[in-house]
Amino acid sequence: IDKGTPMSSDDTPLPGTAFQPSPAGIEGIWDHPLVRRASCVGQRLRQIDRSRPWLLDAGLVVVLTALLCVPDLISPQRPEEFDVDFTDLSWPGTIALQAGLMLPLLWRRRKPATTFAVVAAVFLVQCALGVWLRAAMAVLIALYHLALRGRPRQLPVACAVLTLALGLIALRMPGDVSVVDGLFFLATTVVAAVALGLAVRVRRAQLAALHDRAARLEIERDQRSQLAAATERTRVAREMHDIVGHNLSVIITLADGGARAADITPARGKQALLMISDTGRQALGELRRTLGVL
Repeated sequence: IDKGTPMSSDDTPLPGTAFQPSPAGIEGIWDHPLVRRASCVGQRLRQIDRSRPWLLDAGLVVVLTALLCVPDLISPQRPEEFDVDFTDLSWPGTIALQAGLMLPLLWRRRKPATTFAVVAAVFLVQCALGVWLRAAMAVLIALYHLALRGRPRQLPVACAVLTLALGLIALRMPGDVSVVDGLFFLATTVVAAVALGLAVRVRRAQLAALHDRAARLEIERDQRSQLAAATERTRVAREMHDIVGHNLSVIITLADGGARAADITPARGKQALLMISDTGRQALGELRRTLGVL
């Protein structure tokens, strides 16, 4: 509770006051060792992804194969919650369907539309055959990446195809579950995958826009600094030209006059030399003052 929240005598917030998180508490969450470790792991994964993107793609496929495909091959047990007659395939048929669902995920980021098309086609075959496979989760992963990286106009077609496949599953639901309820329950997974992909896509677009704005502001700041420096250099050059040019012109005039007066009146020549000395000292003082300002 923030220190500014009104409190009663027993240290409880007064009615009608909202709980406001303390800035120190928020900073404490980010300073937690687990959060720091997770941030470090995320940074390392991003570095690996930038240098070797195929490594994470292959790693995901291996992990999904171990979690979803291997259990179906070892103990092909079907869910007992629904009284549905699933088709039992032989090992070659099961492995072929699993490969068709999992292997296209290797290209899910580079070619999301093609990946979803292949996975959805295999999923339609699976639904038409009435086969239960845990690897069918791959179609939601492909749909998520299509929403994240694909063209927005491809999403309606993808959702329609996936709804058709889910309709085949809903038709096989037991009699006590209506087709509409089953289809609604299955469609929520599709909506969740699409919503998550779009949310991440919008977030990445916002971050990219912020990075672009920061880069443009930095460029504008550098340009303003360069313009200010150029303006200052121009002003200093003008001032130096005025100081040096004026005093040198006076010195040259006095020197010419003193050279002519030296033959006629030496006293005037001496006076001209003194004036030249004074003018030089004055110019030197002004130059020192200008350099001192710089």
